[in-house]
Amino acid sequence: MRPAARLLAMVLSLGLAGCATSFSPDRVRSEIAAQTGGDPQYVFEIQLGRVTMRMIRTALAGGGSSLPLAGLTEFDLAFYDVPSPGARGVPLDFTKMAIRGWEPVVRTRQPGRSALVLVREGSATLDDLVLLGAAESSAIYARLRGTLSPELPRALGDAFQSRGPEGLRDELVREVTRQR
Repeated sequence: MRPAARLLAMVLSLGLAGCATSFSPDRVRSEIAAQTGGDPQYVFEIQLGRVTMRMIRTALAGGGSSLPLAGLTEFDLAFYDVPSPGARGVPLDFTKMAIRGWEPVVRTRQPGRSALVLVREGSATLDDLVLLGAAESSAIYARLRGTLSPELPRALGDAFQSRGPEGLRDELVREVTRQR
C-alpha cells in the first residue's frame, strides 16, 4: 500500500471510529432483516417531536406514571412483526448488534427474548436513550430524548422483561400521553 493511501485509510478509520451508531425505525428494520433473513413488517410506528409532545400532553394529561418519563421531549416508537427464524434457526437477538457511541446499560437475554437499553456515551446527563427488545414474533424500538430520569433505563428493561414487547409498547404509549 502506498504511503498516501495508507495515511488516507488511517484518517478515515479514525474519523469513522468516533461516529455513533444511528438509530431509526428503518435502521432497526434492517437489523431484524439481517439477523432473521426475512423482512419484518411494521405494525405500529410513531415519532413525536417537541411541539407534538406538548400538544398531546395538554390534550390528554392525567394521573401518575409507572415509568419515570418526566422531562421527555421527543419520542420515537416502532413495533414490528418478526419473521420466524426459518432456515437459519436463530432467533432475533439485539444484544448481538454492533453498537458504537452508545453505552449498553441494560443487556439481557432469556430463551426467546432479548433486550438492550442504550444511552449516549460522553454525556454528563441522560438525554438520549434507545430501547431495543425482541421476542419470538415481535420486536420493539423506542428512542426517548429530553432531560431523562437516571432510573428510566432500568425501569424500561424491567418493564420489557415482565410485559414483553406488546405490553411495553402499550405502556409507553399510555405513559407518554399521560405526562405533563
